[in-house]
Amino acid sequence: MGKGTEGSDESGARFRVAIAGAGFSGAILARHLAARSDAEVVCFESMSQESVRKHWTQPVTGAGLNINPNAMATLRHYDPELEQAMRGIGLPRESVRAVTVTGRAVYAADMEEQGLANTTGCRVRWDDANTLIRKMAGDCIQWETTVDSHTVGADGKVTLTLRHADGTTSTAADFDLLVAGEGRYSPIRNRVSGGTVPATFGDVCNFRILVPNAQPDGQPWPEEMGPAGLFDDLQLIYNETPTTENLSDGSLLLEDPDFTGCVMRSTPRVGIMRIPRSKFKEEVGESLYIFGNFAIPPGGEIPESSKTAEAMSCLFTPAEGEAALTPEGSFIRDTLTRNADKLHWARFQDIPVQFVDETGHVLMLGDAAHAFCPSLGQGATTSIEDACVAASELCAALDASGGEREAMARMLPSTLEKVAARQADRVSFIRDISTEAGHHLRFHKGETDGRSALDDDAAAWLDDGHHTGWRGKVRRMWLDYPRPC
Repeated sequence: MGKGTEGSDESGARFRVAIAGAGFSGAILARHLAARSDAEVVCFESMSQESVRKHWTQPVTGAGLNINPNAMATLRHYDPELEQAMRGIGLPRESVRAVTVTGRAVYAADMEEQGLANTTGCRVRWDDANTLIRKMAGDCIQWETTVDSHTVGADGKVTLTLRHADGTTSTAADFDLLVAGEGRYSPIRNRVSGGTVPATFGDVCNFRILVPNAQPDGQPWPEEMGPAGLFDDLQLIYNETPTTENLSDGSLLLEDPDFTGCVMRSTPRVGIMRIPRSKFKEEVGESLYIFGNFAIPPGGEIPESSKTAEAMSCLFTPAEGEAALTPEGSFIRDTLTRNADKLHWARFQDIPVQFVDETGHVLMLGDAAHAFCPSLGQGATTSIEDACVAASELCAALDASGGEREAMARMLPSTLEKVAARQADRVSFIRDISTEAGHHLRFHKGETDGRSALDDDAAAWLDDGHHTGWRGKVRRMWLDYPRPC
């Protein structure tokens, strides 16, 4: 983190930055810039200081988050204090592992031992992680305030219209840089793009839920299972033999061609991992974060029929019947069936990558710049990367400008282009392999179940000579993270 330039602490003489959104990219960038004496930063956050966004109706408050090794390694280089603090509120993510609901081991690999990563990831509560980064950003966050609109003048100065919690608006002017960190549906990104940013929808859906770390009926795990219970590090659990024969003869699901001809022609899976109890809210205990996927019509909507308890039960019951389920498989099926009405749903989608607007005075970071599907858990991870790269380039430019505001303003467009140059190709690659990571869910041509597709995916994860080159792509994702220049 830069120290800034001595003698440049008067507000009018300092480079002024407005950040919309105190999420991962916004709060981390704000933390680095606020530590300097030659920059003034205000981060506008719509939520109150005492709360974080409630994503969806949950049995447990908040959500789970898998911060991948590349983000933790990036923090280790750029902000080791934040890296250690994040690890202090989480649990390590050490391996990649997949099994079936009937207990067949598909693959297992230690990420570091296999040379896929050089550090562990981190499993945290989404709300705890946001609370932490906002606390570490200091007092530069202006709470319960939204950037409603902005203009960039001919002189490059940015003027904002702000909306406050009570419905009133105000104007804030004379900023040199506006940073959009409000996420996938960023109003700033839409404005600089001249309208709603077009999304490309895929042929896989995603559902997710956070539940207590307990049995499906809420009872504690038996003592013999130990303190962690049935699950710990992230693992994928597949039903490779889904069949409509598990439905009753009169089921309406049998009359839905999208369900029978598409959804059930894929290998439903979930990812599940243990999340620690909250470090900031005593009443929030350990949880299990569950996300899942199956195929949907290409470019189409998620069939409503597939969101029901009956569909969940069918999707995660193997052809051999429920008696073949392992305890883990039984937990997955029972939990999803019990909580079908609480699942949060989304389609795999991505938007074009864009970091900088045409004026050179607006920078987009994180999902505002490059939202893509969550199959590899790289959303928050690449937001952290973006923030560190942006902080590095902006601080280097501030050092080169000698703390002179106008000199820094002249350097700003080229500085933002450096951020884009460092991250655009990388996040485009991660976007593409995130989409690729969902391809194995569809049955191979001519097959009646997912066994062959799943076996091929196992080979991709374990064999450097696999025709997809998947392990090389994973190494590029987890090891070619941003480093200080």
